[in-house]
Amino acid sequence: MSTNLPQAGPLASFGISAGPRYGEQIPVPAPVVTIGRASGCELVIDDDSVSARHARLEFDLGAWRITDLESINGTAIEGVKLAPNVPTPLPYGATVRLGGVRLQFQEVDSADLDAARRAYVPPPRESTLKEERRGVRFPLWLALLIVILLALAAYAVWQMQQPVPAPRRVPVPVDAPAAQAPRP
Repeated sequence: MSTNLPQAGPLASFGISAGPRYGEQIPVPAPVVTIGRASGCELVIDDDSVSARHARLEFDLGAWRITDLESINGTAIEGVKLAPNVPTPLPYGATVRLGGVRLQFQEVDSADLDAARRAYVPPPRESTLKEERRGVRFPLWLALLIVILLALAAYAVWQMQQPVPAPRRVPVPVDAPAAQAPRP
């Protein structure tokens, strides 16, 4: 369990309250952090029960809030499971469960939270694949259908512009005897 940001001093911390790493402290380095198993998170918790991007912790308007980011195994405060994507107040001393990891949220006396929040610059937001594919997306099957229909229409127009040949008349010789009908 580690953090990915250099620390000038933690703003708060999580104390591990169960398991083989009991008592270990995980510092909160910024007023807005993502907690998860992925290396891109500011607070990395290396446990299989923790989702890659599990939760977001933020200090705003004078209080800490935690938001579950639609994690697989959920986030709970004092045993109460949080609804996904709903910021929930997180008081100091509260027990937080991220997947199967139990932590206690702790205050750091030397932290200047308001100054840290004012100085905080959020990292550039990663664009999603949907945002990258912005604009008109035309299905290939529909494009092929339109091309085929245009080709058929062009062929029909070309056929209509061709001169119609006059019907061929077979000359009948005048001096030829008429065919006789068989007699019964």
